[in-house]
Amino acid sequence: MRVSGVSGAPSLLRRPARAPQARASPVFLPEVQALRAIAVTGVVVYHLWPGLLPAGFIGVDVFFVISGYLISSHMMSERARTGRFDLGAFYVRRVRRILPAASLVVAVTALLGLAVLPELRWGELTRQGTASLLYVQNWVLAGDSVDYLAQGVASSPFQHYWSLSIEEQFYILWPVAFLLAARRVARTVAQVRRVVLVIVVAATVVSFAWSVLLTTRGDPSAYFVSHSRFWELGLGAVLALSLGRPAGALLRGVAAWAGLALIAAGMVLVPIEGFPGVLALVPTVGAALVIWAARAGSTAGLRRAVSVRGVQWLGDVSYSLYLWHWPLVVCVPFVLVGWGRLAQGMVVLVLSLALAGVTRKVVEVPLQRRVRPGATRTQVLVTAAAVTVVCLLAVQLPRAVADSRTSDRDRAAAALLADPPADLGAGSISADGFSTFASGHAVVVPSPESARAELPDGADGRCKSDMAADRAPVCHFGPEGAETVIALVGDSHIEQYLPTFQAVAAREGVRIVTYFHSSCPFSTAQRATDAARGGPCLRSNDATTEALLADPTIDLVVTSGRSAVDWVVSPGVPSPADGFAEAWTELTDAGLPVVVLSDNPLMLPDDATSDCVLEHLDDPGVCARVVTDAMPVDHQIEAAALSDVDLVDTSSWFCTVTVCPAVIGSVLVYRDAQHITPAYARTLESRAWDAIQPVLVRQ
Repeated sequence: MRVSGVSGAPSLLRRPARAPQARASPVFLPEVQALRAIAVTGVVVYHLWPGLLPAGFIGVDVFFVISGYLISSHMMSERARTGRFDLGAFYVRRVRRILPAASLVVAVTALLGLAVLPELRWGELTRQGTASLLYVQNWVLAGDSVDYLAQGVASSPFQHYWSLSIEEQFYILWPVAFLLAARRVARTVAQVRRVVLVIVVAATVVSFAWSVLLTTRGDPSAYFVSHSRFWELGLGAVLALSLGRPAGALLRGVAAWAGLALIAAGMVLVPIEGFPGVLALVPTVGAALVIWAARAGSTAGLRRAVSVRGVQWLGDVSYSLYLWHWPLVVCVPFVLVGWGRLAQGMVVLVLSLALAGVTRKVVEVPLQRRVRPGATRTQVLVTAAAVTVVCLLAVQLPRAVADSRTSDRDRAAAALLADPPADLGAGSISADGFSTFASGHAVVVPSPESARAELPDGADGRCKSDMAADRAPVCHFGPEGAETVIALVGDSHIEQYLPTFQAVAAREGVRIVTYFHSSCPFSTAQRATDAARGGPCLRSNDATTEALLADPTIDLVVTSGRSAVDWVVSPGVPSPADGFAEAWTELTDAGLPVVVLSDNPLMLPDDATSDCVLEHLDDPGVCARVVTDAMPVDHQIEAAALSDVDLVDTSSWFCTVTVCPAVIGSVLVYRDAQHITPAYARTLESRAWDAIQPVLVRQ
């Protein structure tokens, strides 16, 4: 939900959960409908008031098991009843059940987002809306989740389509595998069941192992990628294909109530860290126990308890409720500005329930039950394709409108950069303060819309390792054979200064060598996220230290890092300040000088600063942040007093004594909440050189 929407990793940014599906079982089970109701309640409450159900996101896993069970039951039932499985008819049924409501919500959400969301988000509306319609949204979010420089991205109203995408991918692959096995390997129904069961068990085990592996490694994409989630649908399929002696009433009752207890406890106790992996067994096994017990008959009063009208109605509308609630969670706060979280949540809840009920009655049920007489499967599929095309055109509208608005701003920015004035960016800073605009240029570069996409050279991974790597890559910039070589070492908070030192290299003829590691400050202290991954950051820092000490050409190390992070605090582990000091001292004791740049200010999360600038392009000064709020905790300052390094206080590069502006000298300073733009970094060339030159002269 990360949990983008938590809105994914918890609110990922609470992780958004998946959409429940329309009923597809040949045998109606009230317990399954109740599972839908419980799961969607957990998901919605988690997104509205996460403190009430800290792990309500596990409702997604319950839905996966239900869907795997129902689709497999239907396929096996059709094969047993007719002697064949009609793949084309299966896809027509899926289209009729899923496409109408899903497409309607995508189209309405695109228009709603265009109306109420900040202009900065319109391009993302188009990107994720398109991915949702094409059922690849989970892969888009997986790609975003592993991009460290994409942190702080605001939640998209389409994030919740990730699970629907996984389910549709499963619906494409699993029926084809079933059909091939039924046709080529087996003859009788019993043979088909045995062969298909072997296939699905093997695939489920492999997928589960993959999920555990990715989660154990701390790979953030594990939450979204299909191959780490298919096992949950596979568990439902195994349940549908398994035959056994009917269990006794007592055992069925115990299993059903135990399954519900697992799900209920899981919604409160399951941590987001390490999920899905092994932890996903809590909701999936719980759901499987309930279904296993229910399909055999009475469940010790559970069937009677869950057959009440309200529970069954909530199960009926669960698919539409899920589709509608998340766009409202994202959009309503932009309409009800100033309302409290409780009030906003109540409005979202009421609107979601109302829209779900109407959609169920007007869209879902009619199109599932009443298709035009004589309509062929080809006509149904052609109609579905036409609807998809129309919706694809609709979701292009936000980006088209945004592009038309930015063209004039881009031309003005290009004119400014073609002949940059002396007071561009940091050049406008003086003892008296700073200028919001460079002389004669009331324009902002880069445009807030494009700032996030502007990254330093090598940020694509060529010159920076990911969080799980054991070694940072080495890149070189500037003239070969230069007399002076400067090494830049650390995480993205030193990487952001690469354009600064590239400009220094071009002007002064020095050579730059880089050792960048995502989310890994240059320290012997350890982050909790690194400990969870097995310590790749510590190993990478050790390797970097060895490489620096083994390279006689390096004259100076410049480092900086984000200090306000999740440090491990326990006996025997270096404190954050001690960790920085130890790493630097190992270099200075060997005669290698170190310059430390204090950390830069932090701006508002979720693109709020860029949103503000875009809204106030004529007066971006209103988007400044108060110094006391913006300056982060920086253990590097304390560490500098414990070691023989040169500390550069960079606060004057970004702030006055009272505020930290969002725009300085016509240049947008921040590309997100904590990283500066390459454009502003380039204007810091003189200040950076003035800070490090005395250290070089001393050597």
